[in-house]
Amino acid sequence: DEGDKQQSLYINIALFRWINTVVVTDLTTPFLAKLGVETFDMMNSVNALLISEMVYSPILKFIDIGGIIQRHYHAPRAKTQELMHDNFHGGYYSMAERYTDFTKVLLLCIFYSPYYPIIFFFGVGILFVQFWTDKILLMRAWQTNPSIGPETSRFSRRYFTTAAIVIGAISAATVYANFPFTNLCNCPDGDDKCAVDVSQMYSNVTLLSGERLESVETSAVALKFCNQAKVGFPQDPEHQGFDYVWMTKSQEKLTTIYGWISFVLLVLFAAGLFGHRVTTFLLSLWKGIYEPSGFDQQKDFTDGIGVDSFAYVPQLKEPGFTFPLLACDISKINSDLIGWKPLLSDK
Repeated sequence: DEGDKQQSLYINIALFRWINTVVVTDLTTPFLAKLGVETFDMMNSVNALLISEMVYSPILKFIDIGGIIQRHYHAPRAKTQELMHDNFHGGYYSMAERYTDFTKVLLLCIFYSPYYPIIFFFGVGILFVQFWTDKILLMRAWQTNPSIGPETSRFSRRYFTTAAIVIGAISAATVYANFPFTNLCNCPDGDDKCAVDVSQMYSNVTLLSGERLESVETSAVALKFCNQAKVGFPQDPEHQGFDYVWMTKSQEKLTTIYGWISFVLLVLFAAGLFGHRVTTFLLSLWKGIYEPSGFDQQKDFTDGIGVDSFAYVPQLKEPGFTFPLLACDISKINSDLIGWKPLLSDK
């Protein structure tokens, strides 16, 4: 039915938007550019995504460029009255697409909150703008869509919203383990190869950002290159080794707590996702597990369909017709079951 169709569409759109918005941005950003204010740093990319969701996306929905072209270009040039009316239908919307907008913003805020804690305030603003934009367009501009059940909203809350929270926990644990994103470790005491006695001066130094400095004075603190991205899962301070470390004592404690909490959340999510199916399958090997749903209403199908019943009336939308075409005989069913009535109908 339409509810199952929207649910399937929701899965495809949500996965694509999650990957395109969150995963690609994180994977294509170099490790040393995770923090910073330069143009190529990740925070600027996240800010661009937030501005797009809060400003550009609602404005484009309100403008409705496709609708303007239909009403002001195609409609005056239509050959018949029906074709002209066909250009004045409201804009098309999909419940699956609208729900993916919400889950995309939710994941974006949760995933990048360890880098950018104020992002939650931006997320609230985006959802506020989305709510009122959708409400106005739904009441004033968008066309009527078929009635659907709660399948999409229930599926979104149960799986994707929960998955966003779990992914956010894993992201937080990883960020706290990787901090300060410099790939530099403190040299242990007594390491002659890593020791620096005095500071040194260098001239005409070019930074990674392209900025050129006339002179740079190094400190007497000795540091050594180390791979801070190698923290494993669950994140644990032991992955940094014992000779060259970058975590402080409080950071090691926090990383351990976050790492195991994220691991427990992932296990619980996997158990909730697959546990019922696995349990049902195992029980079905020993005993019957079928249970009927609903109850006998003591009403035969041949008794007729009234206004208090539900019915599927097949309809076909064709260009040039103001209303959908009915693909069945409706002489023996109540017209209220169709779902719409022509404006000039006598009934």
